[in-house]
Amino acid sequence: MPKKRFEGEYLLTGIIRCPECGSAITASRTVNKMKDGTNVTRMYYSCGNFRSKGSSVCHANSIRKLEAEQAVTDRIKNVLVKPQLLKAIVKNVNERKVGRIKPLQAELSSSKTRIAKLKENKREYLSLYEMDQIDRDLIYERLNSINGDLDDELTRKSRLELELRGDEAEPVPYELVRSLMERFDELLRKSPFEQRKTLLHLIVKKITLDDKRMVKDVELSFNSETEKHFLSAAPSTDNMAEGAFPLSGKPFKLNHKLTIPI
Repeated sequence: MPKKRFEGEYLLTGIIRCPECGSAITASRTVNKMKDGTNVTRMYYSCGNFRSKGSSVCHANSIRKLEAEQAVTDRIKNVLVKPQLLKAIVKNVNERKVGRIKPLQAELSSSKTRIAKLKENKREYLSLYEMDQIDRDLIYERLNSINGDLDDELTRKSRLELELRGDEAEPVPYELVRSLMERFDELLRKSPFEQRKTLLHLIVKKITLDDKRMVKDVELSFNSETEKHFLSAAPSTDNMAEGAFPLSGKPFKLNHKLTIPI
């Protein structure tokens, strides 16, 4: 079985997913002896399940290190040099938002109707209680049942309102996505290895391969924390704290989580 761990400048360990079993793909390498006696080291990303548990669980499903990393950076650059492609991506994101929001809005409307009905029933039983026209033990029983249903429905309503609240329910502006992508690309080009690796692991949520072990999908995830710490405009290099990411231009505020497949 291959060696499990070693040092090396691998940017995407743990982010790429095995096309066969779905587990994280990890750093791998082979050392081959050439005819002239020299050793050649080839670096790959290989299935973590295979490397830890063997071929009874999965297969290597390796992809060359440079090939994988180049494919990811090319995807980022590609959407920036082709505005129509990025606009299509933003359109798909917004269409998915609408598809998710409409059922939530319908569910919220149903919940509000149910709450109004439960409150009306509660008022009726309280009125009967005050007029002493029905057995009080029965009233207590019915009121307890109504109160339980009302608490459940109010909790459901709060959850739905939270999901629909604020910017998450609003369409994603193309300008916002382009600004985030431009800043992400700039940092990847300007930062040293360790900072690039940190940035990729914070923003690239998942990379999937197709059955030919080529990069199929790259899913990016931005939120207010990544925007605040990594994608905002930074002070000049002379005044920066150690580990800061230098970036020119004005910051573009992001107030919610945003997932972008490229």
